[in-house]
Amino acid sequence: MSPPAVFGIYGESDSGKTTLAVQLIRELVRDGYRIATVKQTNKSISIDTKNKDTWRHQHAGASLVVFSSRSETDFLLHEQMDSAGIIRRITELKDVDVVIIEGADDPAILKIQVGAGRRRSNTIAKYDGNIPEILTRIKKEIQKTVAPHLRITVNGKAIPLTEFPEQFITNTIRAMLGSLKGVQDIRDVRIELKQ
Repeated sequence: MSPPAVFGIYGESDSGKTTLAVQLIRELVRDGYRIATVKQTNKSISIDTKNKDTWRHQHAGASLVVFSSRSETDFLLHEQMDSAGIIRRITELKDVDVVIIEGADDPAILKIQVGAGRRRSNTIAKYDGNIPEILTRIKKEIQKTVAPHLRITVNGKAIPLTEFPEQFITNTIRAMLGSLKGVQDIRDVRIELKQ
């Protein structure tokens, strides 16, 4: 498992950060990438609700509170964490290709600016409706960090693939296997063909 590529999105309130994040997530997922997201804020707020059970657990002294239902599982760590710590925890929970951090301020993270304002360090693009350009730039950066999803050998010889054939073959195989009965949540596929 290789470390995920990490991208931040920053801008003033109501500048369109979430709209951009959602568009990028949809496009990248459609292209077969596994995505994790983080919403960072400089405000001191909690998504936990005062006097609810999880809030009461935390106030009784629990350092980690987990809420689990039929539709989701939420891990509530009541501590501030830097981007590196968050990314480390994400990779412990899930194998992802990309982490998108909305509100990122970490100078080490590649970032996309939305709207006016001060340009932050490591900004690789400015969003002004140019989704295709931003996706192209993001995919180039992803290829630097993500191990190939597809490895093909023919008669024992590895066949190098560029991004387009890798995506085409991967998407074709996923679509074909996804149509088969009993195939769900495709994570790892091994196909052998011998003649």
